[in-house]
Amino acid sequence: MTWGIAETIPFAQMVAMATLGGLFFSKERYRIPWNREIVLLLLLWFVFFCSTMFAEYPEDAWKALGKVSKILLMTFVTILVINDREKIRWLLYVIALSIGYYGFKGGIWAILTGGQYRVLGPEGSFIEGNTEIGLALVMILPLLVFLRRDETRVWLSRLLLAMFCFSIVAILVTYSRGALLGLAAVLSIMFLKSKSKIFVLFLLAIAIPVALTALPEKWFSRMDTIEHYEGESSAMQRINAWKMATQVGLDRPVLGAGFRAFTPEMYARYFPEASNHRVDAHSIIFQVLAEHGFTGLALFVGLIVTSMLSLRKLIQIAKTDPEQRWVLNYAQMLEASLVGFIVSGLFLSRSYFDLFYHIVAIVIVLKSLTFPQTRRTFQMTR
Repeated sequence: MTWGIAETIPFAQMVAMATLGGLFFSKERYRIPWNREIVLLLLLWFVFFCSTMFAEYPEDAWKALGKVSKILLMTFVTILVINDREKIRWLLYVIALSIGYYGFKGGIWAILTGGQYRVLGPEGSFIEGNTEIGLALVMILPLLVFLRRDETRVWLSRLLLAMFCFSIVAILVTYSRGALLGLAAVLSIMFLKSKSKIFVLFLLAIAIPVALTALPEKWFSRMDTIEHYEGESSAMQRINAWKMATQVGLDRPVLGAGFRAFTPEMYARYFPEASNHRVDAHSIIFQVLAEHGFTGLALFVGLIVTSMLSLRKLIQIAKTDPEQRWVLNYAQMLEASLVGFIVSGLFLSRSYFDLFYHIVAIVIVLKSLTFPQTRRTFQMTR
């Protein structure tokens, strides 16, 4: 959201350098919470490096590794510096409001245009495309709701509610089928955890008919291909990508073909019968399988599964231990957010989405605060 010379200023890089510099010169003792999620993250990063060393397209792979490494580096910085309850709360607010802004704006724009055009994310960003912004909005919906539960400021509570409502509209008008499925999953989880289910059902009884009336016919035609995918070219491209990824994984099971493995040349080698294809995996699972083999896939899936198990354990503890009651809202919102990532991610190539890794980072921090014996002292050398 800049123009002129500001479009080329590397703001994110500047903030990252300042953060790392502050971490290096700080006198504060930082603690690393050694647990299974930390170990899996480090192992996954190592597999990314190994697969890049033997990548099919080394030049592209090294560039991709550099980008992913920056994401993982800042993920570990998050784990180090976000070390108390208040910092977690502010971090979640930054994430929710930063992405929720685009849901708020996109939802209003969708209503004003009658849903005729796709909602897109900010140009040149990780969430530029309609499927990408749809995934991001699906993941922050639980944050908007659960943060509102503890919010005492009326204006902020209303802002979070408005962002939630308009983000749902924006998700629908992304025309992303993966985002629609993720939305259904997240709303179902949130309904089960809702304290006022009758009121929610009442709102849905009003909202669903209104939405069905307002959405244009082409939206329904697009979503109908979820069930009748055989005659839809985009859906068949997705299936072809999954078949090709499977063949690559079986041929190179240990480390895969490295980053950027989905190319016309790879299709010609591993799945030549595909009459139409795109250079896209269309799934977090098949993307990791083709690019990092079954080794990377096992670590990636293991990271998701262990994070979900950790959240379930935190929820159980929070319900029985009054001193840990504050953890309940956080654990429930993160659980719903991960469900959104999993369901939508089955149809989108966003295995390296930084929001997912920051959700995992917050899970790690929550565990360390709930089980302080897992933390190890770490001080930067100045």
